[in-house]
Amino acid sequence: MTLTTEQSTSQAHTNAVQTILSSLTDTHQFDPSQIKTDAESLEHWGKDWTKHFAPAAAAIAFPKTTEQVQAIVLLANEHNVVLTPSGGRTGLSAGAVAANGEIVVSMDKMNQIGQFYPADRMVEIEAGVVTEQLQQFAESKDLYYPVDFASAGSSQMGGNIGTNAGGIKVIRYGMTRQWIMGLTVVTGKGDILHLNRGMVKNATGYDLRQLFIGAEGTLGLVTHAQIKLERQPQDLNVMVLGMDNFSDVMNVLSAFQAQIDLTAFEFFDDVAVDKLMAHGQVQEPFESRTKFYTLLEFEAPMSQSWKKPWPSLSSAWKRAGWLMG
Repeated sequence: MTLTTEQSTSQAHTNAVQTILSSLTDTHQFDPSQIKTDAESLEHWGKDWTKHFAPAAAAIAFPKTTEQVQAIVLLANEHNVVLTPSGGRTGLSAGAVAANGEIVVSMDKMNQIGQFYPADRMVEIEAGVVTEQLQQFAESKDLYYPVDFASAGSSQMGGNIGTNAGGIKVIRYGMTRQWIMGLTVVTGKGDILHLNRGMVKNATGYDLRQLFIGAEGTLGLVTHAQIKLERQPQDLNVMVLGMDNFSDVMNVLSAFQAQIDLTAFEFFDDVAVDKLMAHGQVQEPFESRTKFYTLLEFEAPMSQSWKKPWPSLSSAWKRAGWLMG
């Protein structure tokens, strides 16, 4: 029987993947549990929350060390097989979808928090550490990791670094980039790079760590990071304001940001409120509905200097007709 060009290419790819997997288990100390090829696993780890693309991964690899990640990359280069890095798979832009026979490199087993440096407020982590796991560790040290979003309970730090994730506290604390003191990465060629190594003051030249942050795995795979932590915020308060005009959303931000240091700012509309009310036992923000809402979070220490701007802010929202909750 004569194979078509497409069939021949497909068979060659299958053979290449099998050669890689065999080499990982035979030569690079991969336990069989670190490789999955069953249909259920390919479906689960081969996609993120994107609904528009069907996963079609060839295999899932679960490295436990930087050296094992390096082995995967070197073998993939040798056999011309594409890799898809995978973290918590919480993205909505298909960045973790393996739709064309890729080998998925999952960081699920690289999930350890390493050494903590109290004097520097810094901790070493592996890429598979879940965001909430890091936040809880910081809290146990009476510190704070401020990058926060709805998927914190399942997103992984490697993915956060790869996408330069933000969240609702960006207005005060910035993006993930601001909290990365150092990285260990495996490049697309299979080289291991240790970038910045947690240094605070480094004027030696190019800061290559900044290229890998936000690169979504296109330059290499992040395996470890040194993360800066912050003091815990004190006396946090939350305020919700309602308004009928969309233009007032930015007016609220301008009015408050000029007077106090917001720690978070979020906008939502009445459609979002409807969804929230239908989801569970949640109280209406106000007795009467408005079209738009802003949520503001801020520290509220009971000092005279902090109380000073509030009379003018109160007058501003009353004049504008904003509802406060």
